[in-house]
Amino acid sequence: MNVKTNILFASILLIAGLVCVSAAQPDSRFDGVWVGTETVMRVDYSILGGGGAHSDPYPETRPSKIAIAQGGSLLGVLEGFGPGRYTDIHRSGNTLVFQARARKSELSLSADGSTLTERGVVPNTVTLNAGARQGATSGHPSTIQGPGATAVTGSFHREGRK
Repeated sequence: MNVKTNILFASILLIAGLVCVSAAQPDSRFDGVWVGTETVMRVDYSILGGGGAHSDPYPETRPSKIAIAQGGSLLGVLEGFGPGRYTDIHRSGNTLVFQARARKSELSLSADGSTLTERGVVPNTVTLNAGARQGATSGHPSTIQGPGATAVTGSFHREGRK
């Protein structure tokens, strides 16, 4: 090989190495506390008055808070569906994918860095109205997880900003 070929080959290897290293770097644009809402489909079951009657699926929306740190390598769902710390986190471009057991979600960062959009699945959840009267809940429903998974969606902005 001649000198020009060696230099070209070495340059290509150096560039390829730098691209691989930069792709694996943390992305601090995700870092912060994100607040918003999450929505899943729910079903109510009553164990009294008809034995196992259930409602049609309906969406349930609740306030949610997600904390992200260390360039997207630490993630915790502080409020919302599936609270807890997630350690299985991968970044692909503007998207963080996190999962634990049956919960798996993607958080996509908007181009301007101001909004996170969630798309994923959580374990199926049902609400039991154990002390319910006909046509009314007791005011103390219990939520349990069932087999399978239910779609979850969400939209978040940085805490303190609208």
